[in-house]
Amino acid sequence: MKMNFIKWAKIFSLPAMALGLLVFTGCGGDDEEAKPTMDIVELISSDKYKQASGADEKESLDSLVKYLGVYPDLVELLGGSTEYTLFAPSNYAFKNLLATPGFPSDITDINPEIVKGVLSYHVVSGTKLKADLTAGTSVTTAETEAIVVNADGTLKTGSTNQAIEIVSADLKATNGVVHLVATVLIPPSVGTSLTPILGTNAGTILLGAPFTTLAAGIKLGDAYAVANSKPTLTSILAGSTVHTVFAPTNATFTAGQITANTFTGEQWYGIIANHVVLGQTIAPADLTTGKSFNTAAGGKILVFNNTAAIPPKNGVGIYLDGNGSVDLNVQSTYTTFDAEVALPNAAENSNGVIHVIAGVLSPL
Repeated sequence: MKMNFIKWAKIFSLPAMALGLLVFTGCGGDDEEAKPTMDIVELISSDKYKQASGADEKESLDSLVKYLGVYPDLVELLGGSTEYTLFAPSNYAFKNLLATPGFPSDITDINPEIVKGVLSYHVVSGTKLKADLTAGTSVTTAETEAIVVNADGTLKTGSTNQAIEIVSADLKATNGVVHLVATVLIPPSVGTSLTPILGTNAGTILLGAPFTTLAAGIKLGDAYAVANSKPTLTSILAGSTVHTVFAPTNATFTAGQITANTFTGEQWYGIIANHVVLGQTIAPADLTTGKSFNTAAGGKILVFNNTAAIPPKNGVGIYLDGNGSVDLNVQSTYTTFDAEVALPNAAENSNGVIHVIAGVLSPL
C-alpha cells in the first residue's frame, strides 16, 4: 500500500512540475526585453551601424564615430557609467550637411571648436526615451543650448530644417539611449551666426580650421566695434561689398607667438581691417611691383613682386608691406616686408577672394 501511494504521488507530481515550468517560462519568455550589453560608444561603433558591414546609409554611424574620436573627452563621456541620451546623425545626415552650398566639403577644414560644440549639442544628460520626448519638451544639451520637441515628435534646433525626424528610436545602451536622426542638429547660436555667412569671406574664415586664431581676433574686434558704434569685422567680411582679404593662418600666428590674448579688441580691429581691401577683387596678376591698395583700416598695402627670380619651390615671391616701412627705391628696407603671399586665391567667394599670407600686416 505504501508503494502504491508513492507511485501515484509521482504520477500526480509530474504534471504539477510541468505546469510550474510553463508558468516560469511564460514569465521570462518573449515579453522580457533583453538587457543591453554595450555602452553608447560600443553600440554606435558596432557592426550593425557600419555602412561597410551592410548598414543603410541613413542608419549607419561611421561618420559620427570618426568625428567623436577626435575629442577624447566626448568619447569618455559617452563610454562612462553616467546615463546620457545621444541623438546620433547618420552618415547620410553628415553627407548632406557637408554638401550645403558654402559649407566646407571636408569636416577637417572646419574650426574644431565649432565641430566639438555641434557634436556636444547631440548629447543630453539622462535617459530620454522616445516616450519622454513629448510635444513642447525642451532638453538641455552638453553644449548648453536646448533641443525642443515639436508637436509631431520631430526636433527643432538651430538648423534650417525645423522638423528633424528621429529615424530610429530607443536604441538602448548600458549607460543610456541612442536615437538615430536624419539631420545633423545645429545649435541655435551657430545657426544664427554662421548660416547667413556661408559662401562669403566671413564664412571661410570663421568656419575654417586654418583660421581659428584669426577668427578669435575677429570676435574680439567685433566686441570692440559694437561697443564703439563701428561696423563689425564680420559684417564687413560677410557684406555685399566685394573685397579682398590677405589672411594669415594659425601657422603664422604660432610662429610669431601670437594668440587671441596678445592684442586688445581695439588692436585686433585695426590689425585685421588692415588686411582687407574694400571694393576690389584683387587677382594674383594684379599684385605687381609698386602697386598699392588702400585698406579698411585706412592704411596701404605695398606690393613687391619678385616671382621672376624666385624658384617655385621657394615660394610665390610676392611680398607685402602693411605699415609703410618699405621704400622700393631703397633695397636695404626690403628686409622689413611684413608678409609673403603663400597661397593666392585660397578661396573665392560670393563677395570676394582670400589670399593666404605668411606674415601679419600690422598697421603699427
